[in-house]
Amino acid sequence: MKAFTFKLALALSCTAVVAACTDTAGTEALESQSIAWREGDVNDALAEAQESGKPVLLYWGAQWCPPCAEMKQTLFKDPAFIAKTRDFVPVYLDGDTQGAQKWGDRFGISGYPTVIALTPDGTEITRISSATMASQLPDLLTLAAGRTRTIDAVLADAKSDPASLSDEDWTILGGFAWGNDPARFKESGSEADLLETLAKNAPDDALKRRFALLALTRKAEREGDGYKLSAAQENTLETVLPGILASRDETIENRYELAYMGGPLVAALPSGETRTALAQELESALEAIDADKSLTLLDRTYATYGQVLLAEGMGTMDDPLKTKVRKRMAAIDKAASDPIARKSVMSYAAMVLDEIGDRDAASKLLLAEIETSPSPYYYMAIMADRAAEDGDSDKAVEWARKAYEAAEGPATRVQWAVSYAMTVMDEKPDDDAAVLASADAVLSELANSPDGYYQRTQRAADRWGEALVKWSKEHGGSAVLDDVEARMAEVCARQGEKAEACGGWMKSA
Repeated sequence: MKAFTFKLALALSCTAVVAACTDTAGTEALESQSIAWREGDVNDALAEAQESGKPVLLYWGAQWCPPCAEMKQTLFKDPAFIAKTRDFVPVYLDGDTQGAQKWGDRFGISGYPTVIALTPDGTEITRISSATMASQLPDLLTLAAGRTRTIDAVLADAKSDPASLSDEDWTILGGFAWGNDPARFKESGSEADLLETLAKNAPDDALKRRFALLALTRKAEREGDGYKLSAAQENTLETVLPGILASRDETIENRYELAYMGGPLVAALPSGETRTALAQELESALEAIDADKSLTLLDRTYATYGQVLLAEGMGTMDDPLKTKVRKRMAAIDKAASDPIARKSVMSYAAMVLDEIGDRDAASKLLLAEIETSPSPYYYMAIMADRAAEDGDSDKAVEWARKAYEAAEGPATRVQWAVSYAMTVMDEKPDDDAAVLASADAVLSELANSPDGYYQRTQRAADRWGEALVKWSKEHGGSAVLDDVEARMAEVCARQGEKAEACGGWMKSA
């Protein structure tokens, strides 16, 4: 599995997306008009909620984010979802909106996209999993709209006394955005431990299997491109996977885990009839997802990716499979006919082609998007990663710089400036001037966002600062570090209540 794959799927912190059986035509402007969004003003939305008694439905996303584009062209166009939003005060918060990262801090939001239901006073009822099918969301939203019980209360009872949970609580937990709530699960392994508890106590078998698989994907030890399973984990996989794969609904609900981790998990089982049978069942389930035209292009691309990872793990990758993958990705390219559709899926299509070793075809897709996409910097960043993998340091730095220069929006520009600076330190560690120039980019973007040192901006800047300190120690860059620290202190002084937290990596901090 290529490093590029993990950077694409994880480093930019997007999440899996909701499937819906809807028409994908239309423009982003029309989509945003379909729901009566309050654009960016959370305080105004909360004030309206308190006057009307309605809860708030908060969407957090970004213009460049592929899963956000998928959500816009599927879920946000689904008539049943649109109808249910009328029971809420819906607020649309783009990550580059003034104050958006501060709200992200308050609500503990990590990845794009995130959808949260809030009481009128801003207390969280639940955050909705993007793996939830559109057909299930109206009922989940109806439930959320009528609740005053907070997600904190539900999670507390789930940990201490799961037998006390009501049917409504279990529905909330089943649709909860596991893996997208770092503030509530700061302690390592705490989320996986809770999921194991839920798997033992859930009131129906489908929920038991869902929670057990989620726990396993978090607890299984990574080994190279695959997993190393304990005997107990092998037993869990062999117990829960057949039931999931035997049900279309369960297969689709768990599609993200099956696509990204199903193949490597099955391949980690001991050789024998059980492993072979599960591999065949998983292959058939993923094939059925790809053949299901009611699902989105992205869901079907995920399924093909899962088949590739399964073949790699089982040692069955062959030319016929590669040919099939190329044909499917060409069909995806043709079917993604509007800008939002292309934004949602084309980077993943390139990822699949890259996984079968067709670097030229993947590059062709990415370069085409750079020419036409409204967010070309997203694809430029991927090209930078690919160049680094190929050992072409000059190209890697060039693409990273271009990506930063093209990026739009204050939080996005900080994130891409950090990516540029990190690439320079990785690829040109002995070039003090280049390191300093890329540091200038980060400092400039931070200076342009006073009182903006929150959430993604803070995490990106802190990651860069820590890397800079490490680079200085390993490459004799104390003069560069001293220069950067002096200017970083000036930036931090303008960060309001975050002034003390800002630049915690500095020697002077």
